[in-house]
Amino acid sequence: MISIESELEQVAKKLELLRRELERVASSFELVHQDVVAISQSLDKLIVRYMQLKNQEEYIKRQ
Repeated sequence: MISIESELEQVAKKLELLRRELERVASSFELVHQDVVAISQSLDKLIVRYMQLKNQEEYIKRQ
């Protein structure tokens, strides 16, 4: 089983890669282009996962 810290690190790396990809694609297309929207939605999901993990980590630390 993967630790919260490890998963946080993995998600943070993915967030940075996806953010860079979004910047690259958004500079080539309009913000409403399907590729830009798809990457943005994926980024949103990763942000939610990151926040869930941070909340879990904080909960564990308080125990």
